[in-house]
Amino acid sequence: MRRFVSLVLSALLLICGPILSYPAAQAAYGPHGRDLSILGAPVATKEQCTAFLTSINPVPLISVTVEELVDLYYEEGISEGVRPDVAFAQALLETGYFRYGGNVHPHQNNYAGIGATGHRARGAEFHSSQTGVRSHIQHLLAYATTRRPGGNIVDPRYDIVAGDADKHGKVTTWLELSGKWAVPGVNYGDKILSIHRRIVSTLAE
Repeated sequence: MRRFVSLVLSALLLICGPILSYPAAQAAYGPHGRDLSILGAPVATKEQCTAFLTSINPVPLISVTVEELVDLYYEEGISEGVRPDVAFAQALLETGYFRYGGNVHPHQNNYAGIGATGHRARGAEFHSSQTGVRSHIQHLLAYATTRRPGGNIVDPRYDIVAGDADKHGKVTTWLELSGKWAVPGVNYGDKILSIHRRIVSTLAE
């Protein structure tokens, strides 16, 4: 029954666009329901993130369990003030729901395509899932604020973004990542938020 209701809600989201069913989501997305700040508290729960991924890909190519990976996103994201659930949605987009198949390989623990700049560049490799998640959060932080990360910087491209006056601290919402995080990146931010809305609509078991 819960799965049926979740499917109905997902269908309504596809039909109605960005209209969300939960007050917290509506408040976070604002009056127009389209954009969302990179910095802020999570809107979806850990359970929703886990249930959404496993409903699409029951066997993701990751080195930890889905629950552990989601825990890492919430731990690292909340500690830096980055919305962990939307960062997780971005990871789903970047990795093809952890199926991969592009230049980045699963063993790299690179969930955000960091350093995969085209021309078959495989990007950065991290020794653990936690380091990969931390790098992802730090990379988002470099775009969203001039405040430096609280811990040691593990993102190999943090200083590149921090040295770009047009990007460092200037990209405050997910939609604004289009054409900046990914180039040309048409509708890149919209794709992240579309996944996030589906997560929010998920009814966790």
